Amino acid sequence: MTDNRRILVVDDERVMSDYVSDLLRDRHQVEAVSSADEARTLLLDRHFDAVITDLQLERPEGGLEVVRASRDRGIPCLVMTAYASLDTAVAAMREGAEDFLPKPFGARELDRALARLSDAMETGPVAAPQRRRSAADLPGRKLVLGASEAMRRVYELAENVAPTKATVMLTGESGTGKELVASAIHALSRRTGGNFVKVNCAAITDTLLESTLFGHEKGAFTGAIKRTAGKFELANGGTLLLDEISEMRVELQSKLLRVLQEREYELVGGTKTIPVDVRIVATSNRNLKEEVRKGNFREDLYFRLNVVPVHLPPLRERMDDIPDLIEHFLDLAASENALPRPTLSPALMKELQRQPWPGNVRQLQNAVERAVVMSRGGELSLDEFILDDDMHGQDEGQAGFSQDMTLKEMEKRMIMATLSRFRENRTQAARHLGISVRTLRNKLNLYRQQARSASA
Repeated sequence: MTDNRRILVVDDERVMSDYVSDLLRDRHQVEAVSSADEARTLLLDRHFDAVITDLQLERPEGGLEVVRASRDRGIPCLVMTAYASLDTAVAAMREGAEDFLPKPFGARELDRALARLSDAMETGPVAAPQRRRSAADLPGRKLVLGASEAMRRVYELAENVAPTKATVMLTGESGTGKELVASAIHALSRRTGGNFVKVNCAAITDTLLESTLFGHEKGAFTGAIKRTAGKFELANGGTLLLDEISEMRVELQSKLLRVLQEREYELVGGTKTIPVDVRIVATSNRNLKEEVRKGNFREDLYFRLNVVPVHLPPLRERMDDIPDLIEHFLDLAASENALPRPTLSPALMKELQRQPWPGNVRQLQNAVERAVVMSRGGELSLDEFILDDDMHGQDEGQAGFSQDMTLKEMEKRMIMATLSRFRENRTQAARHLGISVRTLRNKLNLYRQQARSASA
């Protein structure tokens, strides 16, 4: 951050106000007040380059009043808060705050937070038309299409949080459209000119994920023949999507936490500290609070990621959206496969709405494409959707089991059903089953050998 900025500090605790002012006075012109009313008066009468305010002032809405006054004057605002009041911090981001700084903090953390305001100080506030831009207008929005109340809440949250720098945690079952919402958040943000980089934490082995995220120096490990940039470097100035972050091992979680807090990292095998400016959006189809309780996920990282939680409802909770989704997927499948667009009778549409769709929007899209390819035009029938056992919502603990099955037969069905659930991702399936990836691989090899012997 450039020195000699005019900064207004607002805090009704004299000790904290003096502490923040002392940290800034050697490089900036600082004025401190203790109430929202005083802050609003000063903002009307004098010019400031930045505002730093506590959220818990003399009245509950005091901090938010300062945020709104700063926003109306086009002045970047940094809010100070504690984890106990993160909900209020999120409200402040929606009202126009640029960033938040968790208490307690020191000079280093304050300097970094102010450095993150530099772009806003240079460019000024986001133009009103951009702030009012809607997720409904974004490419890919139709893949999470829906006019249901549940989806309207998702769109509203995404639109409100997108222009901020807040970390977003997207939760929901597989196939609900978390990656598309993450893409929409990036497109609506001030980082839309930067890269949108995706990392599937469940699809990369533990040993490679660290190098994938942070990059590595030449000679860092066997096969590292040159310096390679990681995803953080590629996403600098943009957004990094950490998909299925609950699958990341605990040891690597601590390194990720440091990057989020310090805004810097080192390459694997390197010693040079590299600054980075990346907005994080994470996703999980697991209950992260439960993973924290089990010791599988760091509590401090959970709090750092869960600044703005956005939950995507499963398709069974928004069945009214199914007709719009089907119509869109019919157009898409016909266009991509250069086939005539088939029609759908009202009776078939109602039947499809009655299905539970455990694979959510992704399963629905695949079923529609399959039907289009099989029909080759004309009117679709129920048979062309191939409504298999998965359509009826049976889980891997129930599907196809009978009392006269052997344990080995039940084990095989459990493994194959779990692989199907996790879209053939062996790492994720093995973790869900409670076995190692090597054990899973050996089991699959055995099943293949048995199938070859049976057909011989």
